[in-house]
Amino acid sequence: MQIGSPEISKEIMRRSYTIDELENLPKLNWLIKDILVDGGIATIYGESGSTKSFLAIDLAMHLGTGSAWFGLPVSRDIPIIYTALEGFRGVAKRILGWRKKNATSPSTMHIDEDSLLLGDKGSVENFINYYKGKQFHSGMVIIDTLNMACPNIEENSASEMSGVIRKAKLITEQLNSTVLIIHHSGKDESRGMRGSSSLKASMDTIIFVKKDSNGNFEWTLEKSKDSECGIRYGYRLETLELDVYGEVETTCTVEKLGEILEKSKNIKLTSKQIRVLNLLKDRLLPLSSGHDDMDIVIEQCCNLWTEHPSAKRTYDMRIIIGNLVNKGLVGTGSRGNLSDQVWITDKGMKE
Repeated sequence: MQIGSPEISKEIMRRSYTIDELENLPKLNWLIKDILVDGGIATIYGESGSTKSFLAIDLAMHLGTGSAWFGLPVSRDIPIIYTALEGFRGVAKRILGWRKKNATSPSTMHIDEDSLLLGDKGSVENFINYYKGKQFHSGMVIIDTLNMACPNIEENSASEMSGVIRKAKLITEQLNSTVLIIHHSGKDESRGMRGSSSLKASMDTIIFVKKDSNGNFEWTLEKSKDSECGIRYGYRLETLELDVYGEVETTCTVEKLGEILEKSKNIKLTSKQIRVLNLLKDRLLPLSSGHDDMDIVIEQCCNLWTEHPSAKRTYDMRIIIGNLVNKGLVGTGSRGNLSDQVWITDKGMKE
């Protein structure tokens, strides 16, 4: 059968664009600007006891009520499915505690106690069909935790974890929703999430949660495919009492402490680096665009670097510009339609 036959043509659907069509692509939609992509796959991870599920519940309730999360605007209120695969009763108490503290709750939220196996096609299809029957769409599905959703799956296997991610993406596509997976960090926290690197590579958003030296907690935007990462917010847990079937029980809710700003660090520069940076500033800052062709700028700056041996100026200038780029003081690359440009960064302006 030939590739161009009518039988195959009817089946093939690809998202293919000409260069002109790229300019008219719909804009990227966010549930939380620069944090959580609408229709993407995200994860919140950390050590056991790092309050991952408390933070996920807090995020879900803010999205479900359309209220700002840590002061970050939420685009709209959305329906939520929370699959409590690990500790259903505890999750239920935390949700009820959040509602008591905030005197509100999402209009549509499902707390699911049954299994969802991301390694089992039938389980995933059953989940999708059930919630399609509930007219669930354009919301968020929280899977708590990846470990409980993947029994008998080798987390360090790239092929097995790729199959898990494909099924998570099937949920996003079929329910037109974001999927948020709660996961654990590995034994070596510095190496990030537990398991295959393919898991991290497939995520649109990764939020890392940890306890700080004061006994409070913080979350960090560790990865964002479509925005700048690294922002951090602090919080603590606030205990409150609940009346559960006539008995007093306690639970906790998230109490925001605000954004954590990095302390500014002095950048150490050699005398030659300072000289080259000043030459670049003198050359580039007067320009309305703020940038110019790298070769032209180097040639003109070298002509003014008279105290440096002429035979070494061009070579050393390029090396030092590279050092300044690594320190975040100078930018190089494309600007607008122009390639091989050089400019002074905001950070470099302050030096």
